Amino acid sequence: MFDLTKLLRTVVNKMIRQTVYTCVAAFLLAAAGCTEYGGGAGVVPEVTVLAADASAAEPSGEAAEGSADATAESATGGAGPGTFTGQVKLVGTAPSLSLLVAKGSNVKDAEVCAAVDVADERLVVSPAGGVANVFIWLKSPPKGGTPLPESDEAVIFDQKNCQFLPHAMVVPVKRTVKVLSADAVAHNTHTYPAKNDALNQGVQPNDREGKLSFQYKKPESVPVSVTCDFHAWMKAWHLPVDHPYAAVSDAEGNFTISDLPPGKHTFLVWHESVNGNFIERKLEVTIKPGETTTQEIPLAVDRLKL
Repeated sequence: MFDLTKLLRTVVNKMIRQTVYTCVAAFLLAAAGCTEYGGGAGVVPEVTVLAADASAAEPSGEAAEGSADATAESATGGAGPGTFTGQVKLVGTAPSLSLLVAKGSNVKDAEVCAAVDVADERLVVSPAGGVANVFIWLKSPPKGGTPLPESDEAVIFDQKNCQFLPHAMVVPVKRTVKVLSADAVAHNTHTYPAKNDALNQGVQPNDREGKLSFQYKKPESVPVSVTCDFHAWMKAWHLPVDHPYAAVSDAEGNFTISDLPPGKHTFLVWHESVNGNFIERKLEVTIKPGETTTQEIPLAVDRLKL
């Protein structure tokens, strides 16, 4: 009797074996680089070799420029240094100060010293309330900061009508200070530093060359008083510093300190008319990379001692 089941089983087994042989052959041919079972031209695929660390590959073109910029920003803590600017503002009504010397008054060397009114510069306030001659500075050079630029240019300290010009100034250490005079009478320059050698020397009348010159060798913790022993009302202030992060407020009370490293900085704020002299001993300011930080510094009138 014909066994149909056995016949079907035999046919199925042959079909399975043929399928397996075909799949194996296809796999072997593909591994050998053939595109079809009957042979033919081999196709060599393009191969890209990647570095073990893809981030180590060198970019080119615009990508390279962007990478360089990012590296530079990282090295400087961002997009470079920042700026601190602001205004010292009197809060309250400014007191009226009498003239130091009234025009035509009977004082020593009146023909020069009383030729004009000489104002009391202990407190100079603009109509808008800005306070002039305020010192703002960092106590020490900041990490990552710029050193003092080298310069052979002298700092000029002048006098006219028996009044020092300027009344307050920042003086870089080891820079020559030339003392000039536009007056036809003799003066002297007397400094009162704490860390530097004091100076007490005469200034010849109408000296526009600066025959008297000197230097501050060390930075000072507070501004140095400067007087003229011949004319007792004459007074000025010098702040010797060993870094460029210092300023004096102008006639409107404005100031600017540039090229500050990003981060938090603590400033000293000092004025001669304030009781204890310091408006702020620890004025904390955060400088952001490549940005200008603006801040108003208030000075209440009840803190004045005149």
